[in-house]
Amino acid sequence: MSRLEFRCQHYFAGGFDLDIQFDADDGVTAIFGPSGSGKSTTLSITAGLLRPRHGFVKLSDRVLLDTEAGRCVPPNQRHIGFVFQDHLLFPHMSVRRNLLYGKRRRPGRNIQFDRVVEILELEHLLDRYPATLSGGQRQRTALGRAILSSPELLVMDEPLTALDEGLKDRILAYLEKVVSEYHLPTLFVSHDQTDVRRLADRVVVIEGGRVVASGPTSATLDRAVISTMRSHPGPTNLLLIEDVKRTHEHWEGRIGQQRFRLPADTPPNGSVHHIQLSPRDVTLCQHAVEGLSARNQLRGRVDKIVALEHRTFVAVDVGQLIWAEVSDEVVDELKLCEGAEVYCLIKAAAAQPLY
Repeated sequence: MSRLEFRCQHYFAGGFDLDIQFDADDGVTAIFGPSGSGKSTTLSITAGLLRPRHGFVKLSDRVLLDTEAGRCVPPNQRHIGFVFQDHLLFPHMSVRRNLLYGKRRRPGRNIQFDRVVEILELEHLLDRYPATLSGGQRQRTALGRAILSSPELLVMDEPLTALDEGLKDRILAYLEKVVSEYHLPTLFVSHDQTDVRRLADRVVVIEGGRVVASGPTSATLDRAVISTMRSHPGPTNLLLIEDVKRTHEHWEGRIGQQRFRLPADTPPNGSVHHIQLSPRDVTLCQHAVEGLSARNQLRGRVDKIVALEHRTFVAVDVGQLIWAEVSDEVVDELKLCEGAEVYCLIKAAAAQPLY
């Protein structure tokens, strides 16, 4: 089992200072926060690309950085696979040679070239060069190169930022396959809570160079984006829709035992979909209602209520948690309280399918 211990402080001439402490075990740990919060600096220190003023970094039983002891292991000896958002492939090398660059075996881990190529669907690209690839193809190649180095830790710095939504969702699907197949401990930096909710097991939330929350992804993000972070507007719903199929003129799936109507343009890419949904697109009602354009009416119970100065968020358990944003008057009128039964009314068009 790999474990990363990170305890570092760094000061910049412009006045920004970083003071971050966290631990990361096996699985995917996300570093989440707004732009300028210190996410990329944290990864650069981890990878050995930046030496902090004061710090200690340990990966499993190896001390990578100890400023008090004068120890700083060079990047190429840290056994860390790094994936940048701008790929940084070698332009004079084919995809095959980029993938094989730095390939190595480590005791207890022999990652097979052919298997990585198969998972990332790179077979037809092996003889092409980076200049002829699309953004998604370059990103998959960069990911494959990092995996084939047999890293003790995979580090990804905003790898999805420059991609459009459809391509980003497909790359996320590849990442999910990679993490599942190779059980690589992974640090994943993102400012997008939907990506973090989908991929990460745990999250470290940072703002202004400090850790403001850490723990299991969903609960930690919910708490942070509603109550803790000064810079975030609130939670995003990420729901898993199962058994998706075409029914008459529409797509339909289920959340638990409840049916869920999807948009008409839902891509037919399998029986499971993730959808993204804003809390503002969820209407709460005490009873099921007929004759509405909102095709989805999910029955659930109020799990928690978070009242802020100008708005209130209500989490409803329908088999998965759905957040609704309501006014204080609605809380009073509907007599909302923890445990109260309510219906979540959602228009099919408001659900954004993720590929």
